[in-house]
Amino acid sequence: MNAAPALSVEALFAGIGPLSILQGVSLELRSGEVVVVLGANGAGKTTLLRTIAGLLAPRSGEIRLYGEAIGGLPAHRVTRAGIGHAPSGRELFPRLSVGDHLELGGTFCAPSRRALLRERMLAMFPVLRERIHQKAGTLSGGEQQMLAIARALMTDPKVLLLDEPSTGLAPKIVLALFEAFPLMRAQGVSILLAEQSLSLGFAAADRAYVMDHGRIALSGSAKELAADSRVADTYLGR
Repeated sequence: MNAAPALSVEALFAGIGPLSILQGVSLELRSGEVVVVLGANGAGKTTLLRTIAGLLAPRSGEIRLYGEAIGGLPAHRVTRAGIGHAPSGRELFPRLSVGDHLELGGTFCAPSRRALLRERMLAMFPVLRERIHQKAGTLSGGEQQMLAIARALMTDPKVLLLDEPSTGLAPKIVLALFEAFPLMRAQGVSILLAEQSLSLGFAAADRAYVMDHGRIALSGSAKELAADSRVADTYLGR
């Protein structure tokens, strides 16, 4: 059995063009965990997930998936290694159907697994079965978020990166999304969640990291940090 963490990030520096955003970020996601990265808008959460996913190149530092170095690999190789990514903004193709999106995700996994994964996704998010031939651009915001997550899970990942999945959605839809986490974990997927909402993040996660200006300001169990006044101080810039 591999004793290495599902995902480890060590002293990671990254940015966009001349802008430096991540300033030596280190964190760990253990196998089977849900870990939330919390922070105000602009703290660096999206940059962190995009760098892990291979969409941005790290300037220095290490990213490892079950002990294997993946930092600096192109996005398609990171996906094939076992990282699924449901990005902020969903990034769906509006003219492609729900079924087309699931098929796209499935091109990154073993052909023998595609039918099983597709059925799992339609069982996890039943509304997608009802909308299987519908174009993504005609779905509601909640349905689009479910599709973005299902597409990422169709790659058969070991680790799923979720970038602020609750943004702009009604509380009932958010609850339905977060209630799918135990199903994902039961299928062997560890989850790294980026969230602005403290209450949602703490309720969903085993452990938490709080980012501030591209650095990890606080870390600990979700229960401990939920009771820590320093978390609110970090959000408010005190």
